[in-house]
Amino acid sequence: MTRVLELDGLSKVYHPETPELSVRAVDRVSFAVEAGESLAIIGPSGCGKSTLLQVLGCLDRPTSGRYLLGGRDVAGLGDDELALVRNVHVGFVFQSFHLLPRLSAVENVELPLLYRATVDDTRALALDALARVGLAQRARHLPSELSGGQRQRVAIARALVTRPSMLLCDEPTGALDSRTGEEVLALLSQLHDEGATIVMVTHDLSVARALQRAMWMKDGRIEDDGPSERVVAAFAAAHAREAS
Repeated sequence: MTRVLELDGLSKVYHPETPELSVRAVDRVSFAVEAGESLAIIGPSGCGKSTLLQVLGCLDRPTSGRYLLGGRDVAGLGDDELALVRNVHVGFVFQSFHLLPRLSAVENVELPLLYRATVDDTRALALDALARVGLAQRARHLPSELSGGQRQRVAIARALVTRPSMLLCDEPTGALDSRTGEEVLALLSQLHDEGATIVMVTHDLSVARALQRAMWMKDGRIEDDGPSERVVAAFAAAHAREAS
């Protein structure tokens, strides 16, 4: 299998120059994700999972360690190079959608393609992506004219349109009711079945169980990593012990 990403001893420390303020959000983490995998990152609030996701998405730089994305070490890249890597390799799906309110659904989906001078027929590609998530008939609607589930589908289409190496999902069902969340999760599962690589931060253990693999983070480190059913069960048991 093709390795999409690999971390070796990666750390992210905030305020490293001031010991009394220093926070080691991610602490010497090492793991890899293969093409076609689905990975849930779980753990209590403040454990470092959101910081890790930002580093994986090249939105933040590691303090130390190595991060290979698509076989390329991205830790030392400049801002422009990182922006290009994000555009090529990463599709983002956020809890709060992050759609531009004055742009239609198809214009929101098309936006990442406009940063690539070599891409032709950007509108056609955006329409195809919307069709893939079942929203072809809503292409001209503004975000305010769509339901929460439809807006998340637009966000997923926008993440897919560049054909990235992986989808990074930050609580993608967190702002949705349970029924709509299940529909979005079913769509992500379908995309995974079609070959998409998915890395997802979630507090919802039922969502984590639906993915192949889970990684439990605690205090910036990996506490456990393996099949989702086993890791989620271990995390839930530890959480229950701490609560009793």
